[in-house]
Amino acid sequence: MLRSLYLILPVLLLGALLPGSAVASDAASRTAVFAGTGLWVDIYDETIKDPQFVVDEAVAHDIQTIYVETSNYHSPADVMYPDQIREMISLAHANSIKVVPWYLPGYRNIALDKRRFAAAVSVGGADPIDGLGVDIEADIVRNRQLRANRAAAMVQWLRATYPDLPMAGIVPRDALAWWRIFPYATIRANTDAMLPMCYTSRYLTLAETTAMTAACVTTIREQTGDPAAPVHVIAGVTDFLKPRLLVAAARGAKSAGAMGFSLYNLETTTPAGWRAIDVWRSPAG
Repeated sequence: MLRSLYLILPVLLLGALLPGSAVASDAASRTAVFAGTGLWVDIYDETIKDPQFVVDEAVAHDIQTIYVETSNYHSPADVMYPDQIREMISLAHANSIKVVPWYLPGYRNIALDKRRFAAAVSVGGADPIDGLGVDIEADIVRNRQLRANRAAAMVQWLRATYPDLPMAGIVPRDALAWWRIFPYATIRANTDAMLPMCYTSRYLTLAETTAMTAACVTTIREQTGDPAAPVHVIAGVTDFLKPRLLVAAARGAKSAGAMGFSLYNLETTTPAGWRAIDVWRSPAG
């Protein structure tokens, strides 16, 4: 952490001298929210009902960021478990851990999606969130071009509405295969990091798992046209993978230069999953 501050300080000083540099330093600060290790909690997990457990696990395994789902397009409320999420934010911040809520829009009811994003942004109340995750995967809008256009417009609206909020695009591992038309460039232009759901198969070999996870990073950079795009790999799903495959996924993310690594999700993470996170974090890999 101290080393990171020493690296950022010259950039901040330079920003005071050069016109336009402050924007770059702000972008770097926003991107940093999604660096390092994370854990994931969704609204279907029992763990979301126990904020103390979630934060204790984050502390025990030296996790930098907790990603927690607030709702999705077919949930009965704008925020599910609001009291528990607020408590999670408070406990996490007391332990210097960031919290990034995320929401899954359906792009069919745009007013609903916008309202639920706004609810996610404000869920912490007086204890603000550290960033926002935009989960871009729902395909209930069957027209491919319309769906892509609405997804692009949504991230543009979010950036315009919350210009200083760190934001990440959570995207499928191979989004073009999933959607056929996917607004990679617009998502990259309006978010601070890309978080591919790099879920693999238990039937792959170790080498195949490593290569597939590395490809999650390179695909993002190729499709966005940004060879330096910041990518945080979400590996998993943990209860489907053997311990060796979890480690192979960590090594693939590390070899491709992923800025962050996490496993989906906390409820299914075993000691083998925490070991994989340690492998990604270790300089030796």
